[in-house]
Amino acid sequence: MTPSLPNQTSQVRDIELIAAFSLLFSRARRFYQQNAETAGSGNLRRHFAALAELHQQTLYLLPKPSQSQVASDGLEALYELSLWYDNKRSQTSLATIQQQLVKQLQLQKAVIRHFDLQQYQKTLLHFTASLQIAADQLASIQTS
Repeated sequence: MTPSLPNQTSQVRDIELIAAFSLLFSRARRFYQQNAETAGSGNLRRHFAALAELHQQTLYLLPKPSQSQVASDGLEALYELSLWYDNKRSQTSLATIQQQLVKQLQLQKAVIRHFDLQQYQKTLLHFTASLQIAADQLASIQTS
């Protein structure tokens, strides 16, 4: 017996979502790593390095992204978010970076709530919780 069409559609969507997350996390890791290298010494450098490492650890648990898998219209928000990280921004303000983290967290939480991503669900839940903590710590730099 062959799987039903809705089940196949769901599997394709799940694969596309995971690919979009992988692409986003890959670009975010590179962005935070570059910012860590140029931030100088101190807390900011440490926080950027931690964000890069957090994204890298999650990438180990997800399949490698493919551009063709991310082209779906339903993934536009994830793709736009990953493009922001891919733009080689020099001198991006801390406030802008924090806004980007908030957008990323909101989008991740929405996807996790609305889709069952099978074996990757727990990975994304743990990553989102860790990213929330890292974002809160980064926000504390600006207020101190």
